[in-house]
Amino acid sequence: MLTTAAALGALGTALIVAAPAGAATASDPTDPTGTPATTCEYRLQSGLATKLCTTVSSGTVRFTGQIGLAGPPSPGSPFPQPQQLNVVLTADAGTDTTLGTLQRTVTFQTQPLEVGAVGGAVACGSTAHASFSVSSFGRYTTPVTTDVLVPC
Repeated sequence: MLTTAAALGALGTALIVAAPAGAATASDPTDPTGTPATTCEYRLQSGLATKLCTTVSSGTVRFTGQIGLAGPPSPGSPFPQPQQLNVVLTADAGTDTTLGTLQRTVTFQTQPLEVGAVGGAVACGSTAHASFSVSSFGRYTTPVTTDVLVPC
C-alpha cells in the first residue's frame, strides 16, 4: 500500500513538473468581468528571447512584442554589442479585420525592449491572431504566434 501511495505522489509531482514551459499566464483571458487579462508566449532564438503578450479587456485586444536576452552573458565574455533587429508585429481578428501591423528596425543590446503594440476592438466570440518575429542579417526568424478567443 505504501508503494502505491509513493507512486501516486511521484506521478503527481511529474505532472506538475511537466506543465508547458512556453507560456505564462497572468490571469484567465476568458474572464468576462472586464478585468484586463494578460498571457504571454515565448520563443528562444539565437541568444534572444522573444515574447508576444496579449491583453484582453472589455472587447479589446492588445498585442505587445518584447525582446530580451535568452540568458545572462557568460562570465568573462565581452559585453554584447548592439544589434540592429528587424521586428514585425501583426494582428487580425479574422480575414476582414486587421488590428494593425508594426514593422521597424530597433537597436537591442542587453536590456529587455518592448518594441510596440497593435490591437483594437474585437467582436465578442471572435478569435484574434497575432504574430511577432525578429530577424537580422544572419539570424533565422521563428515567429511567436498566438490565438485568443475574445469572451462575451
